Amino acid sequence: MSAHALDMRPSGPDDQAFFFALYRSTRDDLLALLADPRYIDALVAMQQQMQARDYCQRYPDALYRVLELDGVAVGRLVTAEVAGAVRVVDLAVIPWARGRGVAGEALRRLQATAAGEGRDLTLAVRTDNAGARRLYAALGFEVEEEGAASLQLRWRHSEQP
Repeated sequence: MSAHALDMRPSGPDDQAFFFALYRSTRDDLLALLADPRYIDALVAMQQQMQARDYCQRYPDALYRVLELDGVAVGRLVTAEVAGAVRVVDLAVIPWARGRGVAGEALRRLQATAAGEGRDLTLAVRTDNAGARRLYAALGFEVEEEGAASLQLRWRHSEQP
């Protein structure tokens, strides 16, 4: 993917339907729980609302961005300023666009901005998300804390003399 093909724009009210579809695409665990598809959208909507409330409470000043390839929404990036660092609260890419460098390019841009501001990047990743863990390791993120279900990672900006 060309770095110029990715656009990162602020999200707006018109993005909510895309955010629902994106969230639904990341919740195979919920989809597997219910044999009756009539209940899936209601369960996914409830879980998405709980996530949104949690983000608003923990990161009230978070920035929500839509990731687009050639004008088509393919992902979401949520970041927040925390204790001298930028926290990647959420980064998700729709399944058909995964593997095209979207998440990597978004993170490289964040790294460049954070380095220019003298700040680190932090994020959490599920321990079972091998693909994301490989990406984060390749971009220089290191494990700060290990939990049973997730890892806390940090990318440290380089001090330039």
